[in-house]
Amino acid sequence: MNLSSSPNLAVSQPLPVEVFISGPLQTNTFLVFDERAREAIVIDPSIQSDAAFARARELRARGILLQAIWNTHGHFDHIYDNARWKSEFTVPVLAHAADSFFVENLREQSLWFGLPAPEITAIDQVLNGGETLSVGNFACRVLTLPGHSPGSVGFYFESCGACIQGDVLFAGSVGRTDLPGCSESDLAASLHTLFALPPQTQIFTGHGEATTLERELRENLVARDLMRRYPLRN
Repeated sequence: MNLSSSPNLAVSQPLPVEVFISGPLQTNTFLVFDERAREAIVIDPSIQSDAAFARARELRARGILLQAIWNTHGHFDHIYDNARWKSEFTVPVLAHAADSFFVENLREQSLWFGLPAPEITAIDQVLNGGETLSVGNFACRVLTLPGHSPGSVGFYFESCGACIQGDVLFAGSVGRTDLPGCSESDLAASLHTLFALPPQTQIFTGHGEATTLERELRENLVARDLMRRYPLRN
C-alpha cells in the first residue's frame, strides 16, 4: 500500500511498526521503533506476547531500547502482559485515566474469561487525550476514542499517515458495545473523530488486518450505519 500516493495525505515515511498476533483472542501487539534514535515502544502487550517479547529483546541487543508500554485501552487481552514487559525492560505504562478501573481489575477480567490471573501493574503515566508522545523522531497525538471502553485511545502518527487505535474500528466492523463501560453513542462519536482524519490514513486495529479510512468509509456498513444513527455532535 503506497500511502504517499494520495493528495490528501503527505507522508514523510511509513511508520516503522511490527505487528504480532498474540494469544487466544488473536490480539495485535505492536512494536514501533526508530532505528536511528535507538528507541522503541510496545503497544498492547497481550496474552502470550512471546514473539513480540523476543523481538524486543533482540532490538535491545542491537542497542534499540524499549522506552514505554502504551495501552490503547484497558481490556484484559490488551494489557495482560504489561507487568511482564515492565519487569523485563523497566519502563512505564501509559494508559488513559478512564480505563484505570480495568487496569486495576485485570485479575478479575482474566478469571472471568477463564484465563490465569496475571500480575497487575499500575498506570505510571495517565493519559487524558491530546498529548503528544514520541518514539525517537516519530511523534504521535493521543486521540480520545471512547465507546468500546471509557478510556480507549488512538495513537495518531500524522507524518506517517498511520493510527494505532485498538478496538474502535476494524476492517469491516466496529468494536463491541455490550461490555461494562461501553457506549454505542460514544463509539459513534469516536468513529466520527477517526473519519475526520485524512482518508488514506492507515488504521492498525486491535484484532485482524490493518485497513484505511478510505476503504472503511466505502465498505464498512456497520460503521456507516452507527454514524448515521448518531450524527456528529456540535
